[in-house]
Amino acid sequence: MPAPRIFASQSEPRAQWTHVLASVLALCGPAHRQALMREFLDEDIEGVDTAIVREFAPAGDDVIDIVVQERDKAWAFAVQTSLTFQGDIGDRLKAAADHLSDYGRVIVMGITADRKPGPYMDAVSSAGIESRYCSWLRVRDWVQERPERGSAEGTDLLVLQQAEYFLTPNVAELYRLEDIVPTVPEQAREAVTAAFFGLNDLSPAPRIDQAPDGATANFPRTGDTKAELIIRGGSARLALDGQDIAIGSDADWEAAASGALATARRILPRKR
Repeated sequence: MPAPRIFASQSEPRAQWTHVLASVLALCGPAHRQALMREFLDEDIEGVDTAIVREFAPAGDDVIDIVVQERDKAWAFAVQTSLTFQGDIGDRLKAAADHLSDYGRVIVMGITADRKPGPYMDAVSSAGIESRYCSWLRVRDWVQERPERGSAEGTDLLVLQQAEYFLTPNVAELYRLEDIVPTVPEQAREAVTAAFFGLNDLSPAPRIDQAPDGATANFPRTGDTKAELIIRGGSARLALDGQDIAIGSDADWEAAASGALATARRILPRKR
């Protein structure tokens, strides 16, 4: 089985979160995998214990973030993820379903920061696609609860502990952005979240100063501010070592991320 590498480091925040979840699905034994799939589907599905888990599987011009595939093609379960609030991953869910159309049953699921599914989920269902929704908050809760309820031990316990170690602080930081990220245009929301977590990985738990027209995340949270992610008046920018980087779309951040994070790595105090 092509299992993800749980200790490997992904360079992009959403990929890191996706990788952790894929690792739980791929590396945990049948009891815990079946329990997680039951949590997602609200039903038991035959063949979960021997299904193949693939991470970042090609789907034409798109990518399915995680796909769990029954070996005889009786069913496939595809997961598309997002770290933003009030975004729209409907097209990605439809693309995943279309790519897996040769399976007997196809179920797609969106995992985002929103506590409840967005309107795009109704559009996916209206297109005749079987769909589910889950929040990162619920994923974190399940990972926290499972070792005690499921009597995890050995490899399963190690995998769940590592997933909890990653998810618990990061989910807490994610929901500090719940009222902030939706103030920028939809096309910038994923990028703003990615910028926040790129810096948070270097200098965790920044101080966030709220203002009537937005907020500023200050890195590091103590001492002299070295980097500021400023979300004000419906736009976002990163102030970093004399640079002022506008974040208006995913493309903006993709172009700036490497240089900006290299600078941040140089000027921010190291994590302890």
